[in-house]
Amino acid sequence: MVVGRIEGLPRRRKYRLTPSEAYDWCIQYEVAKNYLLRLNSCRVSAAMRLWLFCEWAKLNPVELLELKSDPLRVGGSNPTAHRLDAERLLDTFCCTAKPLGMPDSVKWSASQIVRGFFRVNYWMLEKQAGCYDRPDNSKPQRFQTKAQRFDLYRACYSPRDRFFVLASLSTGIALETMGKWRFSHFENDWMRQEVPCAIFPSEVLKGHGKGRYRGVKQVTFLTPECKRALLEYRDWFSRNFNYQWRSDDCVFLCVRTNATAPMRYYSLSKVALAVSRRSGVGFGIHDGRRIVQTALESVGTSPQWIRKIKGRKIAGEESPYSKPCIEQLRGKFREALPELEFLGSAFRSGEETLSDEEIKDMRLILEQVKAGHLVYKP
Repeated sequence: MVVGRIEGLPRRRKYRLTPSEAYDWCIQYEVAKNYLLRLNSCRVSAAMRLWLFCEWAKLNPVELLELKSDPLRVGGSNPTAHRLDAERLLDTFCCTAKPLGMPDSVKWSASQIVRGFFRVNYWMLEKQAGCYDRPDNSKPQRFQTKAQRFDLYRACYSPRDRFFVLASLSTGIALETMGKWRFSHFENDWMRQEVPCAIFPSEVLKGHGKGRYRGVKQVTFLTPECKRALLEYRDWFSRNFNYQWRSDDCVFLCVRTNATAPMRYYSLSKVALAVSRRSGVGFGIHDGRRIVQTALESVGTSPQWIRKIKGRKIAGEESPYSKPCIEQLRGKFREALPELEFLGSAFRSGEETLSDEEIKDMRLILEQVKAGHLVYKP
C-alpha cells in the first residue's frame, strides 16, 4: 500500500511562499536582487530567509533600507538616528521566541542574511545588532597527566592496544591517518634507530593532497618505549595468528573477526572508547596531538617544525624558508622525550627494577649469607 498526496488537494505549506516563490519575490526589488547575485551559492535559501524577515516585519526590502537611510539627505542632523531603527527591528526579531513558527536555526540564519543585506547596501549596522547568541557547547580541552596515561596503558588487553595508546599519546598522528599507517611509511633502517622516523604523504593526511593541502607531509617519530611496544605487538601477532609481516602491511590489524584485516577509522575509535571506559580516564586521539605540541614547545621547537611533525599545512610549503632535515627534527623530538615517555625505566629496559627498600633488604640478606647465618640452596 503506497501512501501519498491525494490528487486534487493543495499541498500543505509551512510558510505562505515556497523558497522558489520567495526568490521570485525578492528579485522584483533591485536592492534585494543585487544582494542575492553577490552570493556564490544558496541564493534560493537566502531569498527565503530574507522574505521571512520581511514577512515578519511587514516591510519590503526597499522599506527596510529606508530605516537606515542617511537623514542628512533629508535635512536631518544625526546620521545614526535612523540606523538605530533598523538595529532595534533586527534585535526584536532575534529576541522573539519563534517568529512565524520558524525554528531557532532558521531564525539565526535569517538574522545573518538580513545583516548581509544591510551590509551589501553600504550602510553598516553595529556589530552587536541582530546577533543571535548561540549556546556555548565547547568542552574543556583534555590533557592527561603521566599517571593518567599510565592508567590508559594498563587498561589495554592486548599488545596491539598498548601500542595504539602509546602511539596516540606520543607521535601526534591523527586518527584518520592511524588507519592508513603502513610499515612502508617508516624509514628503511627504523629497527636500528632509537627514535624511528615515519613519513606520511599528503594522501593519508587531512585534505588528502588536494587544493591547498597539496604537497603536505608529516614527519614524526616514535619514542623508544613506543618502538619497543611495536616490536612486541609484531611478535605477539605473528605467534598467535601465524602471520608473516610484509613491508607494505598496515600497522594496525584486526585480532577478532576477520583477523589480519586492516583496522579503519571506526574500529580504532572503538578501541580508544573501550580503553577510556576501562581506565576511567577521558581519552581521544586528538589529546595526543596536544601532548606532543606541548612537549615540543617546552624544548623551544620552532612552530613551523611543530606543524611539520603534526602534519599541518605550512605557509609556502612548496618553497619554505626553513627546511628542517629529518635529523634536526629527530634531535628536537629526542629532547622532548622526558615529557612524552611515561612508562618508566623498567618498561624502557624490559627488566624489572627494585625499589630502594628492596635493595636494602637484599644487601642485609647477602650479609647474613656471608656471615654464615643463612645458607643459600640453589
